[in-house]
Amino acid sequence: MTCIASVGRALGKTLGRWLALALAVAALIVGFPSLATETPAPPTVPSLNGTSAPSDIPEGNKIDGFPVVLDGESLFLVREGVEGVTTAQERAAIISQRITGIASDPAIAPEAVQADIGDDQSVVRAGETVLFTVREDDAKAYGQPHPELAATAVERIQQGLIAYREKRSLRRLGTSILAAILSTVALVLFLKALFLISSKLLTRIQQQQQAGTLAMRFQSMQLLGSGATSYLLSGLVRFGRLALILGVLYLYVPFVLSQFPATETVGDNLLQDTAYRLTLIIQALVAYLPKLATIAMIMVITYYIVQFAKQVIIELGRHDVYPWFYPEWIQPTIRLATLLIAATALVMAGPYLPGFGSPAFQGVSLFVGALLTLGSSSAVANALSGIILIYTRAFQLGDFIRIDDIIGEVQEKSLFVTRVLTPKQETVTIPNASVLNHNVINYSAICRESNGCLLLYTTITLGYDLPWRKVHEALVAAAQATAHIAAEPRPFVLQTDLNDFNVSYQLNAYTSMPTKMPRIYSELHQNIQDYCNQADIEILSPHFSALRDGNHSTIPADYLPEGYQSPGFVIQKSDGRG
Repeated sequence: MTCIASVGRALGKTLGRWLALALAVAALIVGFPSLATETPAPPTVPSLNGTSAPSDIPEGNKIDGFPVVLDGESLFLVREGVEGVTTAQERAAIISQRITGIASDPAIAPEAVQADIGDDQSVVRAGETVLFTVREDDAKAYGQPHPELAATAVERIQQGLIAYREKRSLRRLGTSILAAILSTVALVLFLKALFLISSKLLTRIQQQQQAGTLAMRFQSMQLLGSGATSYLLSGLVRFGRLALILGVLYLYVPFVLSQFPATETVGDNLLQDTAYRLTLIIQALVAYLPKLATIAMIMVITYYIVQFAKQVIIELGRHDVYPWFYPEWIQPTIRLATLLIAATALVMAGPYLPGFGSPAFQGVSLFVGALLTLGSSSAVANALSGIILIYTRAFQLGDFIRIDDIIGEVQEKSLFVTRVLTPKQETVTIPNASVLNHNVINYSAICRESNGCLLLYTTITLGYDLPWRKVHEALVAAAQATAHIAAEPRPFVLQTDLNDFNVSYQLNAYTSMPTKMPRIYSELHQNIQDYCNQADIEILSPHFSALRDGNHSTIPADYLPEGYQSPGFVIQKSDGRG
């Protein structure tokens, strides 16, 4: 992505430094045999007859024998004790103590360990110190003559003494100290370079963010803004730095500990534990590869199915070919189809996901299902209502509509709510379920769909004494003088009611600007007042309470006979009989 190319170039420049430091540390580590990268085979303990038995149980057992140990290394196994005196385990412990004692005495050379062969037993001694005796019982246990068993034991004890003292020699101690110093220097240099490089990267990321050039885009669509991309890259740099520090320390500490006899066991155990855990991780990854390949195949197939469905829906949106499928249905239908296809693919890939079928996975699934069931009834109702509103084409973005007593322009039409901006600049959020339960009046649909005009109307009441033609002329002139009222079709007046005391005149006028309806009505009412006043029409609704006799006729003067006079009141006198 070109928007983060500058950061990529900075990463590229520092990659060489990182690689050089890593190779230096690797060369330093590989240079010492204690850090062999090969996975160690299961340790074994040699027997006196030349075979090896697995040492999964360090303390030994009655069948394989108990190990004689020098400096943490097993020399051979003891299978028989001294009858009535010691068990095999106790005998092995005693022999181990004696060999450790002579190993700590530099006056006793390894060559001083010899075997005195007798008729029924062989005595292994170091100088004047008797280490142990190989008896006929040992020969029977191992199936070999006691002289051969004694010779094998002497050879292994001598090798153990040589290795024991070589580890503690001044030359080996100097080499170990040098290795520890060099590894420490390499660690310090690596950490210093790591912090320097990471700080430069963080500074560069911050500069790119301030310049506003760090936005992440895919083709023409912006995936992340500059701030979000900066946060993501900074987090990755810090996480990578921490991971490298922990990884190097995890190698450095066991390496230094393994250089010295007193801590060699701890260091070797740490290295063996690391190798063991890495082996388990690699084995788990290798075993999971077939399932991972299946998931990848499902993802690829799903992608192409989504693309195919998208093309089919876009083709359906061609109004000249499929007039029953409206263009505004294209994007919602694509989203719904993508959601259904992705849900189907997820169901198919579920059994191949890590941990599928485990109690934890089932528990989380049940918990999420319960939350959706108990807490999402209204959300589901609003979502379904939103889908219905999309396909019923009740309104679109920008339409001027009325929902119940709310009038305004549609600002947002989402899956759950509809937002309307009223003429008073109030944003009203209406749940889609509520929208679906009320009548929706769309003032913009006629203008948008058929290039027609919305018909506005308003009613006034005037007395019967006014000529209706004069009223029509005044009202039409008022409409024609109003802004955003169309000249064609021409405004017209309907007399909707002949009431008891007045006539209802309804002025009808066309407009192509429904969003300006409040201002149009206001100006129209102003013009009606002005033009009626100019025509000497008094806007009022007369109410009469009069006797017929003695009152002037309410018929217009044009219809009255010439010389008409208002009749007088007639008063009748009673003759007293009624």
